Parts: sequence; C-alpha cells; structure tokens
Amino acid sequence: MERQLLGWNRSSHFFETTVVGMASIKIISGANSGETYPLDVREVLLGRHPDCQVVLKDSTVSRRHARFVKEGDHFLVDDVGSQHGTRVNGEVIRSSQRLHDQDEVQISQVRIVFLTDADDSNGKTDRPSTIITSVDVLGDAGLADDSQTAPKWRALLDITRSLGVSLDLKLILPNVLENIFQILPEASRGCIMVAERVGEEPLPYAVKNSTGNADAPPPISRTITNKVMTQCKAVLSTDAGEDERFQASESVLELKMRSVLCAPLVGSADEAFGMIHLDAQDPAHQFTSDDLEILVNIANLVGQAVDHARLHETQLQFDRRERDMETARQVQQHFLPADHPNIEGYLISDYYKPADAVGGDYFGYTDLPDGQLAIAVGDVAGHGVPAALLMARLCSETRYCLVTDIIPSDAVQSLNQQLTKQTFSFFITFALCVLDPVRHELTVVNAGHMPPLIRRAKTGEVDEIGADAASMPLGIESEVSYQQTTVALEPGDIVVMYTDGISECPSPSGPQFGIERIRQVIANARDARDVTGSLLREVSEFTKGMMQEDDTCIVAFSRNAE
Repeated sequence: MERQLLGWNRSSHFFETTVVGMASIKIISGANSGETYPLDVREVLLGRHPDCQVVLKDSTVSRRHARFVKEGDHFLVDDVGSQHGTRVNGEVIRSSQRLHDQDEVQISQVRIVFLTDADDSNGKTDRPSTIITSVDVLGDAGLADDSQTAPKWRALLDITRSLGVSLDLKLILPNVLENIFQILPEASRGCIMVAERVGEEPLPYAVKNSTGNADAPPPISRTITNKVMTQCKAVLSTDAGEDERFQASESVLELKMRSVLCAPLVGSADEAFGMIHLDAQDPAHQFTSDDLEILVNIANLVGQAVDHARLHETQLQFDRRERDMETARQVQQHFLPADHPNIEGYLISDYYKPADAVGGDYFGYTDLPDGQLAIAVGDVAGHGVPAALLMARLCSETRYCLVTDIIPSDAVQSLNQQLTKQTFSFFITFALCVLDPVRHELTVVNAGHMPPLIRRAKTGEVDEIGADAASMPLGIESEVSYQQTTVALEPGDIVVMYTDGISECPSPSGPQFGIERIRQVIANARDARDVTGSLLREVSEFTKGMMQEDDTCIVAFSRNAE
C-alpha cells in the first residue's frame, strides 16, 4: 500500500541593496497616502499621537507605533510596542530591522516605502523578485469548461464570496465547509477548527459528516494536529489506518480511515490558529497531492478571512477602549484645577501631563476660611487607570480634610486615616503647602514626597523645605503623625513642588534628569512662570524626544519682588 506525507510551509526571500542619497519615506496607502517625509533627523516617530514626527490618521495605528532610526550610514525601523505590529516586506519584525532602498514597511494597514533618494521614480521600483513557480497563460492552461470542473470552480467562487459577506465566523465557516465538499467530493467527513488564541486547543466552528451525526466533529489524530498546528504544515496521508506515522493514534485505527487531508489556518503572525480537516473513508476514492494543494489554497483564504475578522473585532474593542479612555481623561480633568488662583502679591504657575490618557499625579488649590491658600501635590504609585481612580479619591478627600482641620499637619493625618480605611495596593506620596499671603508665611507638611524647593532671592541659594520633618507616604499605616514646618517668604522668593516624573525622566544614554538639574533651573529663574517654562525646556532637551514614561506635574509660586 502506497503511503505519503506531504509538507507545505511558507518561505521568505530577502534582498539587499546599497543605501545612497538622502533617505525619505513615502506613504502609499491609508489616510496619509501620497505624503513624503525626509528622514533628516536621527529618529522619526510614527503614530496617531500629535507628538509624533509623522502623524498617521488611520484608526488602526497605535498612538506611538514605530520609529525610523539612523545609525551611521544606514537606517533601522523598529516597533515601539504597538498593538497590531510592524512589518518589513510582509514579515513581522521582532526587533530593529535594517532598511534598504525600496523596502516596504507596513504599519497596521498603512504601507510605506523607504527611499534612499528623494526621487521615488513615480512609485516604480527595481526590487528583484524570485519566481517560485509559473503557469503558461498563453497555452492550454485556461479553465476547463466541462461538466466536472465547472461546479468546483463555482464552489471555489462561492467560498471567496462568502468570506466577504460577513465577519461572523460561525456564519461563514459552515458555508465554506459545504463548498469544500463540492470541490473535494471524496470527503466523507470534515471540520474547521479555530483556537481562541495561538497555542490553545482549536475548537470546531463548522462540522460536516455525510455518514453519521452531522454535529459531531470527526476524531482527529493527535499526531496530525501537532504537526499541522505546531509546524504550520499541511498533511496528506493515504490509508491513514495503516500509516506507520499515525499508528499511535487510536482514533485513526478505530475508524480505519483511508485518506486524510489537513491544512493549517495561518494568520498575519505566521502562526497556526486553526485547521481544516477532511477524511475519506472509501478506499476507491482517496485524496491526492492535487487535493492537498487545493485545500492549502482554500485554507490560506480562510486563514486571512479569520485573521481579518479577528482584527476587526480587536479594532472595535480598541476603539471602545479609546473612547472610554477619552471619557476618563475628560472626567479626570474636572478633578484638576482649570486655572491657578489669583493671589495679590504672588504669581502661581502649574503644569500637568499624564504618561497615558489618564494619570496618577495630582495637584490642587483649596481656599481656606481664613484667607490662606492650600497647595497640594501628590503622586500615586504607578500610572494609568488604577492610579487615576485613586487620584480622584485623593482629590475629594484632600478638599474635605483641609476645610475640616485648621492645622495643616492634622489635615494630612486625617487624610491618611481616610485613605487607609480601604485596602489599596498603592501608596501616595503627598506634599502640602499652606500659603498665608498676609503674613507671607508658608507651612509645609510632607508625606514621603520630594521636599518643596525654595530659591531665596537675597542669596540665590536653593534649599529644601521641611526635609527633616518628612513622614511616611499616605495609605500605608493609619497611625502616623505628621509634622509641619513654617518658613517666611521674602520678596522674590520662589517655591517649586514637583513629582518624580520630572526628576527621574531618563535620557537616551541612561542617566536621569535628577534633582541637581532642577536646582540649577530654579537658581537661574526670575519667577514662578519662568521656572515652569525653563524646567520643561530643559527636560525636553535632556530627553531628546523620548517617550514620556511617567506622569509629570509642576507647581511653582513666587512672591513678587518689591
């Protein structure tokens, strides 16, 4: 008895050309189609976020998706943690990929051509190609128009049409299986299996059994399943009941199957997430290698359709998440001050920017009954939605405690007790400054936060306020006593409060911005507004356009010079 096991897999071909001239990129599909951008700086970031050097308008593109980086006389492209990945010449990149002239970079659904010369020759390329196989379309290779072939072609056309009708897999896959039986009438039973995630056990989405229970999927050899799913190989076995490669499978032996076809469903990541399985029990009608090739091509179409359906569902979920995050961002903005207070004889300036749509940094102003102003800055450990929720709680509790406790240290102690009533996995560093604009005094209470910095106008020295009196962060231990420190404010004095998103922001080479650089900026500043602007410029120059890793917050206030 003749037995055979045929394998099919994908292959990739790479070609290398020399990079010359000025490099640029041209977008050839998507909302930005036709736009060209020169790569005249060391790094060009692409994504939907307005901070990107190239802003892509397609909704499937991540906020920060990919970047082009110049190294020496060549360019690299790498993905920066996008949701849908980045491809070069059709292949998903796992790390930085060197680019060559006319390479095509695909960012989600946006296609971009890398050019080493400003002239893109009207979009034509001279990229070499490799012909794997060919068919003579001028000879007798036309479609046969006979009674046996025509129904198969109609069934194949029906498969193609059905894949474009709906994105519901449980609706389209049974229709696909019905048409496969029209194309391969030798099949006695079959099923289409799809795994929820790559690496998980595939489940039946469509079943057809012409000899028994139509709802029961045929038993499938574990050997076949492993080979198809783990190696992305399509399998043909003639007389599977006697094939020595499958003798370990009891299901095959019990059913005495004569012939088996099985082809993987492969997605854009070149990993199998499902398979099409057919068996023929009539020894007189066995599958052939031509049948395997047909099934492989059908599986390719089905795999792409399933991949697109899942991508569509993922995009819908992503869009819902984006809308939810935008709503959360707007809600959080209501917790933060819309403007800084107007205090006679003083200038106040502030800045806030979360690393994500929402953040865990907090600042706020509270007018106290005796005419004083409470200025608070806090930092919830972590960032994102969990930190933002706790930040909202901090905002409301801070206002309540400040208006119910006259002494600042008592207010912070009450705030800590309120926050420790609930069990949180986060803690909060917190600094409170109470400004008396009549006595020109400042009272500081520190709960594990960076001490406020003061620049004395008379001496130019920059000192920490209340560093020795700092206590434990909020939310850790309820029975903590907090101390307060009071200092006088002279004309021209500047006070700065900040979060570690400023002091710990990294540079491309590794070192952090550090407190010493903050001191230098404060020492050279004229007033509170000058401190905020100068500090942000210094941070931007220090990070050289790197993505923001943590929430950042600055609050500065200064007494006007006489």
